[in-house]
Amino acid sequence: MTHDATSIIQSIEPGQLTAVARQSTQRPALKIQDWQVSQLGGGMGNPVSMGLYRFAGIGQDGAEPVNWSVVLKILQSPANVGWSNMGEGDDQSHWNYWRRELLIYQSGLLDRLPDGLTAPRCYGTAELPGDVALLWLEDVQDAYAGEWPLARYALAARHLGRLNGRYVAERPSYPWFGHQITRQWITMLPQWQAIPWQHPRVLQRYPAPDDNPFRRLLLEHERFLAALDQIPHTLCHGDTYPTNFMSRHTPDGQEQTVALDWALMGVEPLGHDLGQLVLGAHLNVTAVQPQESTDLLFTHYLAGLQDAGCPIDPPQVRFAFAASAALRIGLFELYLLSESLRQNDAPTDVPPPRPPDCFEVLMAREAYTLL
Repeated sequence: MTHDATSIIQSIEPGQLTAVARQSTQRPALKIQDWQVSQLGGGMGNPVSMGLYRFAGIGQDGAEPVNWSVVLKILQSPANVGWSNMGEGDDQSHWNYWRRELLIYQSGLLDRLPDGLTAPRCYGTAELPGDVALLWLEDVQDAYAGEWPLARYALAARHLGRLNGRYVAERPSYPWFGHQITRQWITMLPQWQAIPWQHPRVLQRYPAPDDNPFRRLLLEHERFLAALDQIPHTLCHGDTYPTNFMSRHTPDGQEQTVALDWALMGVEPLGHDLGQLVLGAHLNVTAVQPQESTDLLFTHYLAGLQDAGCPIDPPQVRFAFAASAALRIGLFELYLLSESLRQNDAPTDVPPPRPPDCFEVLMAREAYTLL
């Protein structure tokens, strides 16, 4: 059976939406009167996401008008849109297993997150014929409208440290946790083996091949992956770019990090969750030098591990953070670059100036120092 987002949205009945709106407002007698639907995201990029939609409207509780809003996340098997080896099968440890986020919310695991970190409340789930699933989620608004100061990134790093620190010694054993995402990406994204490192457009991002520690790290990736295997492993969010976080205040005035999109949750080395957050700080807080941002977030991440009572070896965690970040982010950047070259491979006549070190080069250089 084939679904599309439009037909799914049109099939939602008022009674179903009323039940969700009553949960979101905590008003069991609410009667919804009108609503609008707007698309927030999805429908591109990762094929697991068919789309993210906000339902918002007005209801009536007795004589009182009540505004309400909820988010509908539509998941699908990548096979529905012709993708293969992207988590569409029965391998629940696949990094992109399409039902993982559905199972996470159904498990109640996200109801037990450490202090300071939370997930959007889930008001209901449904599975449709044709390998499609629905998540009705809390509509969360960011207190900073997406423009976090560096101190807010640091607080999120501490909250991630608490998450990772909690589950080092003892963690749930659900079969649908992802495993070895970096190894899977090395295999899934073979473009790194054929990238023309001397190409002028490649040199716009990377140093010359002989001076590029990220290239060297890729060639010696088994050495680094073996070292990462020796680092204590823990439960990780798995997709910690800042767009997956929002900030809000609790009733007692504390800042809370709301983590969205748990689809890549898995078991990875300590430090693995920090890389994408640090990259986000580099890109979004440009008034601060990258090394200063890195060191600040790492310090707060260690503090979060300590908050959770996790015994730590800071150089070991720093190595795992740097090596994981270089490989995970660098492989994705190489994929984007190789696709760009494939679509337009015309070389430029003027060699570009040597750029400042990009993120994965910085991380690779640090990983070599710490190895």
